[in-house]
Amino acid sequence: MSALPFLLIDAGNSRFKWAVSTGSRSKITAVREMATSQVDRAQIEALARHFPRHRAVLSCVVPKLLPGFKRAFAGRIHIVNGTSPALQLSFRYPKPAELGADRLAAAVAAHAEGIWPVIIVSCGTASAFTVLNAAGQLCGGVIAPGLHTQLAALLGATAQLPATPLRAPRRLPAQSTQEAIRAGVLLSFQGGVREITTRLADNLAGEENPRILLTGGDARYLLPVFGPEAEVRPLLVMEGLRIMGTRVFASSL
Repeated sequence: MSALPFLLIDAGNSRFKWAVSTGSRSKITAVREMATSQVDRAQIEALARHFPRHRAVLSCVVPKLLPGFKRAFAGRIHIVNGTSPALQLSFRYPKPAELGADRLAAAVAAHAEGIWPVIIVSCGTASAFTVLNAAGQLCGGVIAPGLHTQLAALLGATAQLPATPLRAPRRLPAQSTQEAIRAGVLLSFQGGVREITTRLADNLAGEENPRILLTGGDARYLLPVFGPEAEVRPLLVMEGLRIMGTRVFASSL
């Protein structure tokens, strides 16, 4: 029997991504993305028509999009949330239903691979830190402003600072206003992530040093900070969605 195809969808605050897969161990392919602000009911319906045989597995942190997905993929969609039995996670967290679907999906991927203790750093609109302890339990984390959110907040709150595209500064001390902005925002982001991961690791007292997994669009900016200490997993959320799809739709395989 041929493997059942999955449509994996990650609807984040800023970016909307989708990909396809044919099983729990198959390659994730055809990754596409667009701005979440461009996604509407017509876009969702077009996606459903383009993938008529695929079972959809959805991570969504934008509640207004959920009704459109439920209608367009009726009878063939699993929407990730903190109460889903497909997570197969144990929690030391009082209200799992409050956790973002993307954080849950990333945790599922790490847990399924036996990667714990671990600190997962998702680098998007927010910098979300999710911790699995040495028992593999999801025990919480931290949420901080993301890299581009910090930049937007700085430029939006100051009248005279120029619009500044983000890239690594060429030198320190900076020799122009734009270079100073780049240096300040990037170093603040890198230093903040390093400090938070250090504090989280310290609070896993008596446990082995946690692994660090980096995911999300701005993860590349953290490589100079962590080096080989961390692993970049750009498709970590998609991997978790694929695993949950296999669990949810197993009877259809």
